[in-house]
Amino acid sequence: MGEFAPNNTPFPPLTAARDGSNFTYTSLHDRVPHILTDVINDFYAAIQASQDAAAVAEGKQLTAQLSQLKHEMVTDKPLAALADDGVGDIAQWNSWLARYFAGASWYSAPFLAWEPYMYRRIATVFGRSAHWRAYDFFAARKRDTFRASMAAVAKLCARVDAVVRETRATDSLVKRHLAFVEVLQASLWGNQTDLSMFPDLSNERLEEMQARISSGENSDRIAANDTDRVWEVVQGVRAGRVDIVLDNAGFELLQDVLLAHWLVAAGVAAQVVFHAKRIPWYVSDVTGRDFDWLVATLQDPQAAGASGLAAADAAVLRALGGQWRRLLDSGVWRVQDELFWTGPLGFRYLPTAAPDLWADLCASDLVIFKGDLNYRKLIYDLHWPVSTPFVDAIGPLAADGAPPIVALRTAKCDTIVGVDPARAKELFAVRSDWMYSGEYGVIQLSPGRRR
Repeated sequence: MGEFAPNNTPFPPLTAARDGSNFTYTSLHDRVPHILTDVINDFYAAIQASQDAAAVAEGKQLTAQLSQLKHEMVTDKPLAALADDGVGDIAQWNSWLARYFAGASWYSAPFLAWEPYMYRRIATVFGRSAHWRAYDFFAARKRDTFRASMAAVAKLCARVDAVVRETRATDSLVKRHLAFVEVLQASLWGNQTDLSMFPDLSNERLEEMQARISSGENSDRIAANDTDRVWEVVQGVRAGRVDIVLDNAGFELLQDVLLAHWLVAAGVAAQVVFHAKRIPWYVSDVTGRDFDWLVATLQDPQAAGASGLAAADAAVLRALGGQWRRLLDSGVWRVQDELFWTGPLGFRYLPTAAPDLWADLCASDLVIFKGDLNYRKLIYDLHWPVSTPFVDAIGPLAADGAPPIVALRTAKCDTIVGVDPARAKELFAVRSDWMYSGEYGVIQLSPGRRR
């Protein structure tokens, strides 16, 4: 499929239906304003807790800016230019707005324009401040949710630790295949723990999710499943490099790190590169600090505020946390936070807009893109015919010389490709909202290379 501009796409972009009939409208009218209200309320609590009079005074000014943003959203004002917070990408953001969406309002702009714009604008409010520049307006929610799920965390870690031991002890290709399927699908379904979609995740729900993964019950909820093709790629990699473009912190990040743990233990990867966000993003997206916090929490659960763990469970967590810290210290694991991931462009522009990053990814043996937003940016947020091949939708990222790319996504937005029309019809008959319910997923592969 040929190149296209953000405002001139081969199929219509997702926009909010004025009659309120689509998920984009529901998100803009209800879900996202609620997220912004939570940011304001949580920040108000942080201001109240501050003993610094200057920080309190500035905090009130920032709250007014956040309230202004919410007002512009709910009253359908044009998307305003972003103020420069010194991070380094505002010129690109404002050039993109002026070139492709000049005068566009919240309800007329595509979903994949106004939603990331909102998160980037929130970041500019804090990034330009004197006292609140380092404030992660989503950190407390990410960490509190993870602490509250420690029983599920311990069960998952114990299970994957057992799978790793079994993998190391066997020469059976069948057993290694089964182990890989389990850890890959665990990483897929970890994407259900998205706080921008499901802000009230409980420990009980996380344990139920993990039980479904372990039992294989979720397999029939994978709308397009290239697991066996991905396994063929993995079989051909020995002591190679795997990149994981991360999505959510907390329980999903744990699943991704456990996948990386298995890949190293199985001899597939000698290096794993994790790609995080440089700024707080989409409520629960992983920053470098989130990654470090996860490892530190497993190293010392009690110090991180976790309570009620059995001694044996705590020992498993501490052992894994120690192993992961050593992998980070030795450079076997690396965490990077390129600005491109929080920029305005879809990922098809990687080769031209971020050539150094693309060249680095092309050196990888396998690049895994996690989650719903990364998927939407891979294929572009359009009303694609569901049968459109994944490799066609990602365009330049499937060209000669590209690395093998895997998308692991639970669907939380009504755009999808690579699904057999008969399968899609079957799913629509089961539930009309399957494309954005978060209950169905895809594992899709672009094999890459070919030179």
